[in-house]
Amino acid sequence: IEEEQSEFRHWDELLPDVLGLIFTNLSLQELLTIIPCVCKSWRKTVRDPHCWQDIDLDEWSCRWQPHQLDRMLRMLVRRSSGSLRRLHVSGLKNDSIFSFVTENVGSLQVLRLPHSKISDSIVEQTAPRLSTVTFPDLSYCPKIGAQAIEAIGKHCKLLVTLCRNMYSPDSAGKVEPEDEANAIAATMPRLKHLELGFHLISTECVLNILSSCPQLEHLVIDGCPQVKLDRMFLKEKYPKTGEALHLWSSTVPSQ
Repeated sequence: IEEEQSEFRHWDELLPDVLGLIFTNLSLQELLTIIPCVCKSWRKTVRDPHCWQDIDLDEWSCRWQPHQLDRMLRMLVRRSSGSLRRLHVSGLKNDSIFSFVTENVGSLQVLRLPHSKISDSIVEQTAPRLSTVTFPDLSYCPKIGAQAIEAIGKHCKLLVTLCRNMYSPDSAGKVEPEDEANAIAATMPRLKHLELGFHLISTECVLNILSSCPQLEHLVIDGCPQVKLDRMFLKEKYPKTGEALHLWSSTVPSQ
């Protein structure tokens, strides 16, 4: 009997901080549907903001209706009480929910919103609230352009990663396709990782980015048919960047 008792773990007596750390390794479904039903202490702990510093709704984004996704995101952001560090959700349908998120984050670092229908104007309005962001993913967001990119670059001084991949160049529909690249070069000098897949940009635009972002280590320009680069040229013209740069492009020879 004593041996059996020694093996019994009083999980309900664990310190909240320890429980919270354990809970961060669980799935969203487990946190919302299982943990609250175990006991009162677990239910109380799982509502603590520290359990919601990382919100990943990406796999649920395609399963839920827009209003369901909106409601869930609002609930979880409120539960984080300003402690949110990382957010990943696809397909936001309007500016309202994006504005809500920016109003309720104070230390956000990773903001991944692919396939979202947010506008230039709302990004310009809310960018000052995102000054702690180091990694925005705005890939496949068709309603934003250079204005939004410039606003993010001006207000998010800690940026090291930007993902801005698009669909095929023929469907991008950009009036000034090079403006985004020029905005990146002008406002994001600390970038280390940049993804610009399927943009109608020129070789000159890419060289401008390389000149303006000396710390760049990873550059994805796959699907950019107008970009013609030679790796030897890059190493000669940008000895520091070119030597360390990992370049992904179907138009650039591997050697």
